[in-house]
Amino acid sequence: MTVSKLHELGLITDNTEIFIRDKHFKLIAHGSWYEDKILEHSNAEVESFSWQDDDKVFIDIG
Repeated sequence: MTVSKLHELGLITDNTEIFIRDKHFKLIAHGSWYEDKILEHSNAEVESFSWQDDDKVFIDIG
């Protein structure tokens, strides 16, 4: 599954705060789905992800 697929599934909205991390859990991007720093990773394969009730999604990519 890719980062953009998570958005298509409805898990990410305009208000969702997204944190994208590498395989060592180092933060590589942070923001909303429509920001360039997040869109740069839209085709990246998701290794795992988690979300919180306060509309935050943590995405780990390989």
